[in-house]
Amino acid sequence: MINKNTLHYLILLFTFPISVFAQNYLVPRNQAYQKRAGYNFSYNQGTKVCNWLSYKLNSSDVTGSEVLNKVFYKDSLIKVCPSEDMYDGYAYVKGQFKPRSASRNSVNEMNEVNNMLNVVPMDIGFSKGHWRILDNMISGWAVTFDSVFVIKGPIYEKKAVETVGSGKISVPHKFFTVVLVKNGLDLGAIGFVLTNNNDLKNLKQCAMPIDSVELLTGYDFFSELPEYLETFVEESIDPNIWKDKSVSYKLKSKYIKKYQCVAVEKSGKRCETETFCVTRNCWKHGCDIRSK
Repeated sequence: MINKNTLHYLILLFTFPISVFAQNYLVPRNQAYQKRAGYNFSYNQGTKVCNWLSYKLNSSDVTGSEVLNKVFYKDSLIKVCPSEDMYDGYAYVKGQFKPRSASRNSVNEMNEVNNMLNVVPMDIGFSKGHWRILDNMISGWAVTFDSVFVIKGPIYEKKAVETVGSGKISVPHKFFTVVLVKNGLDLGAIGFVLTNNNDLKNLKQCAMPIDSVELLTGYDFFSELPEYLETFVEESIDPNIWKDKSVSYKLKSKYIKKYQCVAVEKSGKRCETETFCVTRNCWKHGCDIRSK
């Protein structure tokens, strides 16, 4: 059970049938999709980037012990799937929709995270900065609460789109992320739209209600919620309760433990920095709490 202070942070209580949670919150309404281990996706053969990619998180996905795999590979079932070498020589890194830190409970899911279907051209500062902070914040919610449903994708705003590689992989101007958090019968949702550069100062600047993200993308998210709940979840947010400081640090003190960082340095050795972040990354490797 969560206490009143926790409820203030995140979610309002509603009473409705538990069968609601058997629905699929990971696919926007009327969207065809495919599956790989650990995520659903809609692939765009024109942009060579997923239209959207979605996954569900719980505590074991974040705190599992599966070794991080850094070997990327081309999906054999997608004819126009990019290859890793298409990024060579370009000013963009291989950003990931689903992070490795969200796949620590399954060797198959860890392998699929490095499928080039899950990769998208990202500004290097953005990838190592607020995109990673957002991923770690979401992972903190997965540890603190029952489950988290995440849908991410690119936004292209201009007719002239920059491309990378011989496969002409389209570089997104922005990215969207929508998150639905479930804890018992409690629900909460928030959206983010982030520009693909390193100019952002804090995540609160790009937080917004789900319906605002829907207007920008044309997708209908979490449509299998009962209509009255979907309306509530989408129409407003209180940015102050979705802190861009690790929620895991603020909520449920039993999770506040010290770990050795799980990240691997360029030398190949495991990082020796200690961290209180539930995702077991230190501040240098993605946790948004800098140790004092």
